[in-house]
Amino acid sequence: MYQIGEQVVYGIHGICQILDVEERRIDGKSHRYYVLEPAEQPGTKFWVPVDDQAAVAKLRPVITREELEQVFRSDAIRQGQWIADENQRKQRYKELITRGDRLSLLQMVYAIHQQKTLLQQKGKKLHLCDINFLRDAERLLDAELSQVLGIPRLQVESYILDRMA
Repeated sequence: MYQIGEQVVYGIHGICQILDVEERRIDGKSHRYYVLEPAEQPGTKFWVPVDDQAAVAKLRPVITREELEQVFRSDAIRQGQWIADENQRKQRYKELITRGDRLSLLQMVYAIHQQKTLLQQKGKKLHLCDINFLRDAERLLDAELSQVLGIPRLQVESYILDRMA
């Protein structure tokens, strides 16, 4: 169970602070909720039912610097493979963005950057949908990694690409 004051990553919403765990009565039944406030949208609140496993599964602890460095030292990121079929790629990338799993997002970023480099060598560019998926994945990673690394969000992309080289 998460604690009040703890920071977590909540799905596509990024880093949130747990403000409270409160009881609410809905349809005559009492339910407990995590009350979250997104770091990038102060004043906004999300209520996540504590007893809803699917909803709580979207919460995860913020990665530590040590855990992040371990991910970059491993070869796991470089296992991200380009999916040649555009429809399959779109479907897979939508799933990854929705899930928000940071390793899968890093693998996706790696695969797209590899493809971008390959296309640039041929004088071509990525499709707009791939650029948008890359932007969405980087947006999800930027907030968390910026905080963990203590660097501005604008420097996170360079940090990631340097570690992937």
